[in-house]
Amino acid sequence: MISCSSTSEPTSFTTIHSSDSTIETEDEELNKIVFYSGRLGNNEIYIMSAEGDTPSNLTNNVADDFCPAVSPDDTQVAFVSNRNGIDNIFLMSIYGEYTTQITDSITPVTQPSWSPDGSKILYTVDYTEYSEIWVVNSDGSNPTRLTSNDFRDERPFYSPAMDSILFMSNREGKYRIYLMDIDGTNQRKLLIPFLDESNNHFVFPQWHPDGSKIVYSLNDLVNRTASIHVVDIDGTNDVALTDESGRNEDPAWSSDGQWIIFQSERDGNFEIYMMYHDGSIQQRLTQNSAWDGWPSWASVGDDS
Repeated sequence: MISCSSTSEPTSFTTIHSSDSTIETEDEELNKIVFYSGRLGNNEIYIMSAEGDTPSNLTNNVADDFCPAVSPDDTQVAFVSNRNGIDNIFLMSIYGEYTTQITDSITPVTQPSWSPDGSKILYTVDYTEYSEIWVVNSDGSNPTRLTSNDFRDERPFYSPAMDSILFMSNREGKYRIYLMDIDGTNQRKLLIPFLDESNNHFVFPQWHPDGSKIVYSLNDLVNRTASIHVVDIDGTNDVALTDESGRNEDPAWSSDGQWIIFQSERDGNFEIYMMYHDGSIQQRLTQNSAWDGWPSWASVGDDS
């Protein structure tokens, strides 16, 4: 399973180093990045500016806290924690307050993501030999299973219009990108013609904010490389944004679709990077010997 825990081997890639350009966004002081790191010896969730300043620890817990996902209104963070003995989903404020557990699964839960209206949270349940996609209301009510097979269905995201769900699955032997209706029906593979016959895996897919494109990682498990690609929702116009000289993965769009944050080990261990939507202006944001990854965008004031 492609877990969000750094104790597993995340699929990833590396590529071009940053240019001398300085990252500038429309509202620099409001653009934040939430991620998790093992820099204190256990996994904690942090927040920092998109300029890569000193991160603030949001969780401060002896348990492992990971897989952060910021709510659409930027007020809450869904995350995974084993603080009660098994991985489940918790919510906290964007400032790290008011932590509440919203799933109570006896089987490990991972990879939360919000619906565009903030009413639901998609997640993955790991049954060891296979994994399935579930959905729960954001208040913890009505957990519902959406997929059911003997393979690994993972990393679900609602479309911006909330009319379909994007996910990845190895049901054909290699991870590919799939779509389904929001009730779990009409599951179908996204065909990317010139890449589909390759032995590489298509992982970590995520919608463009306008729903027209998908960003994902093309992972070569044999050579332990991965590159970030963008492709139209119909599978055409696939473009590589990074090269294959290392492992680059888990990309996420900014809300305006102009920037992509991702994790990369191009400099020896996984760090958070940022690039322009066309792959230019690639810059490293974290500097730490521990694992930094699973970035998520947020817009909050400077008192965070």
